[in-house]
Amino acid sequence: MREEQLFEHMKLWRNWTVSFLLEIPEGIIDRIPNGHNNNIRWNTGHILVGWDQAIFPELNEERQLPLTFHKMFPNGSNPEIWTEQPPSMDDLIKIMEIQPNLLEKACKGHLDKPLKESFLGMTTLGDVIVFHMNHENLHMGLIKSMKQILVNDMIS
Repeated sequence: MREEQLFEHMKLWRNWTVSFLLEIPEGIIDRIPNGHNNNIRWNTGHILVGWDQAIFPELNEERQLPLTFHKMFPNGSNPEIWTEQPPSMDDLIKIMEIQPNLLEKACKGHLDKPLKESFLGMTTLGDVIVFHMNHENLHMGLIKSMKQILVNDMIS
């Protein structure tokens, strides 16, 4: 796959993510549905943190998100133990909109760059980008499931 095509796919998926998030009623973003460990806000922040943590340090660049994001949204965390006010969904969505351009700018020309340490068998920055595109889509599936459960609960 050509580099330009990979970045276009990343932006296409992110645009779909943002469009879907904009349709979610504000009243359900912090509710944790039965069968889930986190809420919609957490999953949104987690997507952002996943990209930020995986890409920028590999390029010897500063992470773009505040440290508070990295404390609130890492793998294994949970909104029930947050001690600080989380960012608003509007703020998270704004970051969602700009992050792909930051990622493309940082990664352009470096897709074949070897990782400092292999990650789940991946060895290049390009591999990590493909992984995080899939990771984002996994969390979007969870968000869609949560929305459906929560909206149905509101109707019932």
